[in-house]
Amino acid sequence: MSTKAQENKIRVRNMLIIVLLSIGFGVAYNTVYYPPYFTEYLEAVTISILIGISLGMVEEFLLRKVFQEISFYKVLLIRTLLYSLLISLILSLVLSIEIAIDSQIPYTDAWISYLQSPLFRRDYFFSLTCVFIIIFGMQVVQLIGMNNLVRLVTGRYHQPREVKRVFMFIDLNDSTSMAERLGNQRYSSFIREYFNDLSYAINIYKGEIYQYVGDEVSVVWPARSKNGDHCLDCFFRIQEIINEKKNQYVEKFGDVPSFKAGAHVGTALLTEVGKLKKELVYHGDVVNTTSRIIGKCHELNQRFLVSDALMALVDSTHYEVVAKGEIALKGKTRKVNLYGINQPESTRVAHQ
Repeated sequence: MSTKAQENKIRVRNMLIIVLLSIGFGVAYNTVYYPPYFTEYLEAVTISILIGISLGMVEEFLLRKVFQEISFYKVLLIRTLLYSLLISLILSLVLSIEIAIDSQIPYTDAWISYLQSPLFRRDYFFSLTCVFIIIFGMQVVQLIGMNNLVRLVTGRYHQPREVKRVFMFIDLNDSTSMAERLGNQRYSSFIREYFNDLSYAINIYKGEIYQYVGDEVSVVWPARSKNGDHCLDCFFRIQEIINEKKNQYVEKFGDVPSFKAGAHVGTALLTEVGKLKKELVYHGDVVNTTSRIIGKCHELNQRFLVSDALMALVDSTHYEVVAKGEIALKGKTRKVNLYGINQPESTRVAHQ
């Protein structure tokens, strides 16, 4: 699947979620203010789909990148005010048709009459309340992650459980010297933009961001065969995104992110930790081994190293695979077969 097709698939999925939330809004609105007739609910759902598509277009094509640069409370405030106004506007345009027909007056007069009536204020404050709740919930999900939120709420991992996962650790090169050169504010902006670009590729290839540690990102997938390829494709898509934006990075920060990665697969324990602040963490040899693998990138002159265990899940025909042999990893008694993964010049996995 081409990059454009993947991007459009994500946009369609996000818009579908917005439409479903809008339908929920419409059903709640009809339940509160109108008789429980089928025709009333049908009208409410129809209007809600129109609202959802409109909000989805604004969110996905106009404002998503803008919101990435804004803090939590500003995003909450802007989205709430903007979307509640947009909902109220669409409601006013649609409901005015009904008013014009019932009162046998021109549509413009009906619209002005609606805007001046208590109905408009009622609908606006109802929209404002619902949108605030929805946006706040969505922002919390973005902070915690949907999977983690579900896991914490259900308490499934209150006691440690064994899970098999693909791990990829991505680490920024020369971050110390870069932080010194840029200073705190500009370095923070640099890291946030870099993480946003990583997140986009991770989303395309259905990875889950496990945690951010300084300038390192840990990504996980369930240990299924296709996710071995997703892991490798994700790395190269990140590389391509950074290359596409290199002029922007140079203009803003005087440098382009350079990074390395290590990947491995195995069984880990997933469990809740913490009392004042709960968090889901992975424990086990696979996590430590992945960390050791990425630590060998510089020594072995590779940007991306993977274990033989992960190679068993990968269709290696898409890549240039460089066998590095059995490598001793710090703290491990057994050596691990490592492979350097490169993308052939003639192959562009994410753009096929």
